[in-house]
Amino acid sequence: MSSRLILIAGSVLVASLIFHNASSAAEEPAKLPQQAIEYILDLESEDFQTREKATRSLPDYGEPVIEPLMKVTRGDSLEASVRAILVLEQIYVKGKEASVSKAEDALDLLTRAKNPSVAIRAEEAIDRHADIRKRRAVREIKKMGGNVRLWTAKSIAEAQVSNRVVPGQVRFIVLGARWTGKEHGLRFLKRVGRFQALYLIKGHPFSGPAMDDLVKGLSGTPHEIRDSEAMLGIGNGGNFNERGGCIVGGVSEGLAAQKAGIRSGDIIVKFEGQPVLNFRGLVELIGKKAAYDTVEVELFRDGKLKTLKVTLSSWLDQ
Repeated sequence: MSSRLILIAGSVLVASLIFHNASSAAEEPAKLPQQAIEYILDLESEDFQTREKATRSLPDYGEPVIEPLMKVTRGDSLEASVRAILVLEQIYVKGKEASVSKAEDALDLLTRAKNPSVAIRAEEAIDRHADIRKRRAVREIKKMGGNVRLWTAKSIAEAQVSNRVVPGQVRFIVLGARWTGKEHGLRFLKRVGRFQALYLIKGHPFSGPAMDDLVKGLSGTPHEIRDSEAMLGIGNGGNFNERGGCIVGGVSEGLAAQKAGIRSGDIIVKFEGQPVLNFRGLVELIGKKAAYDTVEVELFRDGKLKTLKVTLSSWLDQ
């Protein structure tokens, strides 16, 4: 039996006793059962069946065994490290609210382990559950006040995007003043994978360094700043001509443009009486308004000028 694992088990027992006697004002963590400690020791047993039983049994203990398992992965036994990663993976897959987030964070941390074998196996564990990871990331982003828009069959057809995009995938994410996840919550955006764009609404709570780190971790996903929550809900179909006009590309379902009757292919020429020179100019004009303001949009359709009343949507509404 490795003295290293004995030290790990000993440290777990000491920590449990310290926490057990801590002030009642703090939340008291669960004391790690002796059987769990023995299972952790068994990950390096010379007997295969003993190692297997420990690997099968440890996930049931959930959160309390995560930190001891992380210590195991930093040791010199690749066998014990691999089994510790398998246990962390199963804790994550079981999806219990109290432990799934910490298990996922632990696996993320292990992908940057100094031991290449440990890092590779942690990456493999994450990759095996990419769909679960993305769904959970989207759920957490929404809970923290972010807005996640998904691709639909209609939006895919209108945008003429790659065949690899399918309905249900993340199209774009919006973060603004309603975000409650602070900077730590930004890690969930990295777990979504690549998406079309990240929109940051004026008033978002992130520091420059946090945003720089996020942008680097988004695999080249572009990000744009918006000066207001107000949005029209159209895609850029290009400029009409050198004298101005913005061609409407896709029209997002359920948002301001669609509700007002704006269609793909319309040519917007004025917004609240101001000439629209191009898509960027339209964005700047919208940015001077507030969400839910009602505005006039002048456009050409089939050669005829139309004026529509539009109540702007909010980027942050889910």
